[in-house]
Amino acid sequence: MTLFETSRFVVRSLADADFPNIFRLMSDPETMRYIRVPITAEEDLRSRFALWNTYTEKCPGLGVFVADRKDTGAFIGYCVARHVEFDPIGQEFEIGYTFAPEVWGNGYASELVPPLCQYCFEITSTTRIVAFTNPENAASQRVLLKSGFRLVGTREVYDSTNNEFWVERNAV
Repeated sequence: MTLFETSRFVVRSLADADFPNIFRLMSDPETMRYIRVPITAEEDLRSRFALWNTYTEKCPGLGVFVADRKDTGAFIGYCVARHVEFDPIGQEFEIGYTFAPEVWGNGYASELVPPLCQYCFEITSTTRIVAFTNPENAASQRVLLKSGFRLVGTREVYDSTNNEFWVERNAV
């Protein structure tokens, strides 16, 4: 199911057929450098997929989504609009994204973040969204700040050993 489109890609619901592409990104040390330790065992990602699917069943419209190029249909990455740490009790929502290295530097993140935020605001009725990035990931920080987020500080999330660069954006 298509959630939204930009001029160059379509964001759609995650499907089981996306497993190989997601595994390729999540097992790649370069792609995961600023996110988390790469997942190198397929069973671990299958468990994560199950968590994602269960979460989406409980929280329709939220979860992990796939970005495909409009012109070729090729997978270019995935993104999230969800409760922080998949915890619906917390009522704090976040967006995030991971693109394939072969498409880095093409402005896809800058094209994705504003409509992803709008989607999250609409589906949740929240007035505030957060995003986290490694303090060393200057490129993602620039994308978020350019997209209307503001720096709040740092905080530890996702059992991280590093504090995360924490930004938030209010609904307009």
